[in-house]
Amino acid sequence: MREIQSSIRDVAVLQEATEMILSSVDLDTVLHHILLIVRNYFDISNCAVLLVDAAANELYVRAQNGYDPDKSTYARIKIGEQGVTGWVAQHKSPLYVPDVSREERYLKVDPKIRSELALPLIVRDSVIGVLDIESSKVDYFSDDMIGLLALFASQAAVALENTRLHSTERRRMRQIEIIHLIARATTASSDLDQLLSTLADLLSDTFEGSEVGIVLRGPDGALELRAHSGTRNDWPADYSASAKNGILAQAFDARMNVLVNDVGSRPEWPSALSGSGSELCVPLISFAETLGALLVIHPEANFFTVDDRSIAQAATDVSANAIRNVQLSDELRRVSNTDSLTGVYNQRYFHIALGLETGRARRYRGTFSVVLLDIGGLRHINSIAGFDVGDVLLRGIATILKQQLRGVDVICRYSGDQFALVLPETKSQQALSVADKLRHQIESHPSAHLNGEPFVHAASAIVNYPEESDNEMELVRTLLSRLAESKNQSSSAGV
Repeated sequence: MREIQSSIRDVAVLQEATEMILSSVDLDTVLHHILLIVRNYFDISNCAVLLVDAAANELYVRAQNGYDPDKSTYARIKIGEQGVTGWVAQHKSPLYVPDVSREERYLKVDPKIRSELALPLIVRDSVIGVLDIESSKVDYFSDDMIGLLALFASQAAVALENTRLHSTERRRMRQIEIIHLIARATTASSDLDQLLSTLADLLSDTFEGSEVGIVLRGPDGALELRAHSGTRNDWPADYSASAKNGILAQAFDARMNVLVNDVGSRPEWPSALSGSGSELCVPLISFAETLGALLVIHPEANFFTVDDRSIAQAATDVSANAIRNVQLSDELRRVSNTDSLTGVYNQRYFHIALGLETGRARRYRGTFSVVLLDIGGLRHINSIAGFDVGDVLLRGIATILKQQLRGVDVICRYSGDQFALVLPETKSQQALSVADKLRHQIESHPSAHLNGEPFVHAASAIVNYPEESDNEMELVRTLLSRLAESKNQSSSAGV
């Protein structure tokens, strides 16, 4: 009768324990319940749940009770090579050690421990972890207790698998959400810097508490930080060390995400950001071209998970194509707006810039001037000395204009021998002084002389907004009319 009552009690305990661990799909909650049940129902204070890291072929302590948390020797165990738990994970079989002093495989963590019971956590014939239970008494575990704990371990494995499936589903939802947000950001942005800043912010929200940086290759191939998000503003300017021996080098070589979760234990490691404990890097690859990389950094070691790697990879795949599309769009826009010979803007962009400046000045009640320079004598130089000499002159004039004008001024090659300048916040008298100075420098350029004699004369015309007109087309008509008058006057004067 006593045995029957004991069996009934055991079944009731097992049922209650099972209901408790199956009541949640949160991993930390399930682990807490497992440890609580082992301690309260079985009166065992030393218990640990070790999960499998398949990539490293290791067991790692995910939750424990009764041990010193600083015992790093117990943190990672090679499957099949270390400890009782390593043996259990490899052989998928429970192992009871009644006296640990006589077991060579035992890893001494707590000197008070005298017996150990390791139970595999198996789901569909795959080991997902080990439930390790220890006692301070020799041969503490009876056959009945071992049988009950084995049943409990099988239910614990199911509960842990449920949390994994739930986590997988949440990860998929996060992937879909971030991909959707990135797609929206791509559609809404045609500016590369704005896109990169938006991407960095989105990824920073995804990896809370982490620093996110996006590095891209410049024209010279060197990596430069183009956007970052997080709490730190001390990102380095040079990434050559990491690109040679650090995480950037590994990611570029692997052409996929790379995780280094133990930066602090690598004294010679060239960290992408100082003070990092974990570094996750994913190369930005579009159509087989490596554009740069995404860096996600956290100060704590072992911070990033397999799920984080998967999410970062999915986000980066979408981001790489988005970045490349904007780069191609920028390049197309640059080519269509740039004069190929001189490198300054062309007539098409002149009309765009004039419209933008007109709108800005109208909105803020500002002013601006437009200068049109005509290079007289260029056609004669082309016919006498050749087009190569004429091209040298045009490039020299473009260089003069770039050197003498401000960064906010817009320089355009309006036609073969004419340059148009848009000068924001410049009044007529100021523009006249600028035009006179530029004409003098152009006429003094070495390429403007043949056989030591000056061969080029620069004529100019000026209009001002809103002094002459507040309409951009009217400004252009006035400008061309005044230039024609200026050239006629020069011809009449015999210049």
